[in-house]
Amino acid sequence: MLELKTDFKVDKTKCIKCGKCINTCSGLVLKWGHDGYPEMIPFERFGWRGCWRCQHCLAVCPQGAISIFRKKPEDSLPPVPEQMGEYMERLVTNRRSCRRFLAENVDPAIITRILSAMEAVPTGGNSMGVEYTVIDDIARVDEIWQEAYNVMEQKASKHIYTHSFSNFFYKKMKESEASLRKDDMLFCGAPHLFIAHEKCVGKWAEDSKANCILATAYFELLCNAHGLGTVIMSYSSEVLNELAPNAREMLGIPKDHYTGLIVGFGYPEIKYARGVQKERKGKIHRYTQIKTSK
Repeated sequence: MLELKTDFKVDKTKCIKCGKCINTCSGLVLKWGHDGYPEMIPFERFGWRGCWRCQHCLAVCPQGAISIFRKKPEDSLPPVPEQMGEYMERLVTNRRSCRRFLAENVDPAIITRILSAMEAVPTGGNSMGVEYTVIDDIARVDEIWQEAYNVMEQKASKHIYTHSFSNFFYKKMKESEASLRKDDMLFCGAPHLFIAHEKCVGKWAEDSKANCILATAYFELLCNAHGLGTVIMSYSSEVLNELAPNAREMLGIPKDHYTGLIVGFGYPEIKYARGVQKERKGKIHRYTQIKTSK
């Protein structure tokens, strides 16, 4: 019965009995077998009462001796080289909110690679319940935009806004359309949209929201790593959730799913020459042991 659930296997010709798989098992379902090799013990169900489906055992084995869920270790990507630290620093400090995009579709192969990596994004309790909706056709985005933008304008003419907006904020956004937002205060002219969403009910509702936020952050950085421009939009999500339900329905996202942020992405029209130099030293509280001389 257990084999059908996890298909956990140890290649005894490779296993060196280092115990790393046992020491990293979050579900505490791995132990030393009578033959001296790791084995999985029976459990009630996935999650708190058994295997977390995290695949740590597969990933940690230095010899590639463990397979689980019919995943072979040789099919996994290798670890990030240590010298990649500087690259990540540059990626984080150089990413900017892009509000002017080229009006063209991104190469589908790039989007596929990004979404493939997104399958490994962490979730609370390794629930893996968060879903991703990607509108990767500029024509479809325009259809959604037309519906949402028209409703937004009609409501604004009656001074009806989303919960975070007012006459002042709406006016400032309209002013920015002429230059910064390229005639589009709603999606900033982004040719593609990404929305992380998850059913948000009960005691795990806050976890669901956190999962969506984590996925949004990972997706945005992956896009920038592939040379794409991104903009994380909360106002657009508010419009679809509060003012234009028909536009949200066009996305095909279930009504009981949380959608707090939308990422617009595509090829940037304007590229930046360098990173910025922000300072938040006053907001970084680092508790370091101070050594005093005797």
